[in-house]
Amino acid sequence: MAQPRIVEVDYHVLLEKLKAAFAAGGRIEKTDKARWDTYVKAHGVNVTTMQAWAKVKFMRGKTKMAIIDHRTDWDGFYVYSEGDEVALKWESGSA
Repeated sequence: MAQPRIVEVDYHVLLEKLKAAFAAGGRIEKTDKARWDTYVKAHGVNVTTMQAWAKVKFMRGKTKMAIIDHRTDWDGFYVYSEGDEVALKWESGSA
């Protein structure tokens, strides 16, 4: 099994994908604790690591977290900053 990694993704494309996921019912927000916790656990997401990377990478904007889960190639756990226009994705390393 490959090691997890954090990769930068296109911020503007992510915003489009988040809107599409919301419309399809495939966007998970942290306020939906049951779905959030299930996804994080099932995909081995280290939320603390993502928050730490975001603090280093994002300088101007408050960080936001979201999950896309509706069977697309953009499914995943994301941290992004509107002020910095930067986004990061957690890749678990599993197939």
